[in-house]
Amino acid sequence: MTSIRPLPHIEKTRPYVPGGKLHGTKDRVVMLASNENPFGPSPKAIEAMQDVARQVHVYPDPDYGALRQAIADAKGIKDVSRVAVSAGSDEIIHLLTQAYAGPGDEILFTEHAFSMYQVSALGHGATPVTVPETDFTAGFNALLGGVTERTRILFLANPNNPTGTMMQVEELACLQDALPPHVLFVIDGAYAEYVGEEYEAEIRDLVDRRSNTVMIRTFSKIYGLAALRLGWGYFPAEIAETFQRIRPPFNINAFAVAAGIASIGDFEFIEKSRQHNSELRAICIERLNAMGLPTPEACANFVIPDFGSGERAAAANEFLKQNNVLVRAVGGYGMPSRLRISIGSAEDNETVLGLLENFTASR
Repeated sequence: MTSIRPLPHIEKTRPYVPGGKLHGTKDRVVMLASNENPFGPSPKAIEAMQDVARQVHVYPDPDYGALRQAIADAKGIKDVSRVAVSAGSDEIIHLLTQAYAGPGDEILFTEHAFSMYQVSALGHGATPVTVPETDFTAGFNALLGGVTERTRILFLANPNNPTGTMMQVEELACLQDALPPHVLFVIDGAYAEYVGEEYEAEIRDLVDRRSNTVMIRTFSKIYGLAALRLGWGYFPAEIAETFQRIRPPFNINAFAVAAGIASIGDFEFIEKSRQHNSELRAICIERLNAMGLPTPEACANFVIPDFGSGERAAAANEFLKQNNVLVRAVGGYGMPSRLRISIGSAEDNETVLGLLENFTASR
């Protein structure tokens, strides 16, 4: 009897491991594992979703024209036909990989990159290739040195998850210029809003600068819409056309569309979230370093303190769980001695910092 088996490259693929939940407790859980906005979604997004509730029997606009136009208006994009929307930025990662890489091809990223790049590469039969970072930061020489004639896509999260570090725009432009024409350069700006509007505009302009570059973004982080699964991208015209050919029909639900339109233009909410994050991130870094947990400067909405060993980091993680605090172990990203801690509310941050002060005082 013949058994039904997946393709060999699918068998090699390990699933993405999310931040998780803390089960078995009725008490309040401090959730600092998934880099969510502690303010939740914009009040305007909540109102917009309530208005949609009575219309969910109607299919959304298959072109998502209003959402794409709202993104273009908010982000200073002149040609809305080059804006694509998706069910989370993960879908864009998968569709770009599907379109431009396959068996025999290579997909390049750094050693501590977002794990979906590897999942997508293996899932489409391509070979994932990693290059080293310097002080947890991607570098021009390492990335360019990893490019071969088989490289089809270079994924670079900037700021990077889970390290929180980033390359400067000038370095990105130099890399863009140096890449051979057969390599698609994907700048993943999931955390770009935490850097600021100037940086957002600069990576947008990189897409206009050369036809080998795309920018992908998400509504899951600063916009607080993680559960709705909404992402977007800005592409050169030919790549946008290719993307639209393979994008599933009605891939975004009506709630996500309404919330996205309302959120992208709520500049007051975005600035409030960005300012809160900057202030509390600085406090976290200072206090963690004072505890003897070396914590590098970060550009996103999380920090990665070093506990000195994998065993101590695991003990700290378990101690936090026992006290109903959930953070992210990052051993799977090659950083076993560190934990990734999201910037939460002032109360939640104080809770985790107080617990870690108790932990480090005794171990």
